[in-house]
Amino acid sequence: MNEQTQNQAEPKVFTTIDGNTLMSQEYEPLKFTIDKILPHGVFVFAGSPKIGKSWLTLDMCYAISTGGKLWDFKATQGNALYLALEDKYSRLQGRLKQMKADSPDISRLHLTTASFGMTNGLFEAVHNFIAEYPDTNFIAIDTLERIRDGDRERDIYSCDYSDMNKLREITDKHNLTLLLVHHTRKMYDPDPLNTISGSTGLIGAVDGAFVLSKDKRTSNKAKIIISNRDTESFSFELRFDPETCRWEFMGNNAESGGDDEDAFCFLLNDFLQNEWSGTATELCNELKSRDGNFSFIPATLGKQLNASIGLLKKDYGIIYDRDRSSKTKQIFLRRAEQ
Repeated sequence: MNEQTQNQAEPKVFTTIDGNTLMSQEYEPLKFTIDKILPHGVFVFAGSPKIGKSWLTLDMCYAISTGGKLWDFKATQGNALYLALEDKYSRLQGRLKQMKADSPDISRLHLTTASFGMTNGLFEAVHNFIAEYPDTNFIAIDTLERIRDGDRERDIYSCDYSDMNKLREITDKHNLTLLLVHHTRKMYDPDPLNTISGSTGLIGAVDGAFVLSKDKRTSNKAKIIISNRDTESFSFELRFDPETCRWEFMGNNAESGGDDEDAFCFLLNDFLQNEWSGTATELCNELKSRDGNFSFIPATLGKQLNASIGLLKKDYGIIYDRDRSSKTKQIFLRRAEQ
């Protein structure tokens, strides 16, 4: 029997560890780049275009490179590398001046407006940068799509999952946080993570996600949802200060999505007379005609109706039901008897 045949004949077994042995091991505690909200690992930071993601990302870089704070959360000082791939140096300089972030010493803040792709030198460039600046603890890539140059013809889930695992090679080798700035889809969903562009493979493969959203495009108020694998989740109210161009912390929002639910119920209450029936598509069109900012798609309308069934009945006297047996999946709304 030759060596190749012998290797093929070897039994396949799992390498396991028993509970007692596992509990006797000592592992390093989770390390944070920004206390409580941003540990080491791979994270997605998503929001709609031009909402202010880059301003917040630059503020994170500044806080980390100077050992300052992001809101009330202390940053661990280290070199911060910002791949601002949709900017130019003159704009970055202008932003730092507007933020009044040109002092104290910001020599640990490193910026570039060009990058290699994931299949064309990105990982080598990152490893070489860290070799030169070994106390680097934060890398932000703005945006993720700018470095994804691989085969995208495969199944989108497999492609997303594979790309995120490749990027994890950076955090597996180095103790740092990798933040991937990304976009959200133009849709509403009760779970903000579902609005992140791409498949569930993208979110499933990372260590957490930050989602920045506004109720109105012209508003200077926003909400950021932070959902991490190894820490508690957060929901913060923010306000963009036009003088300093920074997102200011306005308070906690314990009921994530509560404002959206109230707005939806209020709109439905304003629309409904006595009773209504029709498809999810028809209801979306009706509500859109009343409120131009209404951005539901039929696939998510049912989710919100199910999530709001108690509030609709208790506070607005609206009874919701649905016939799932028919091909059209009819929605029924009516006023509760007084």
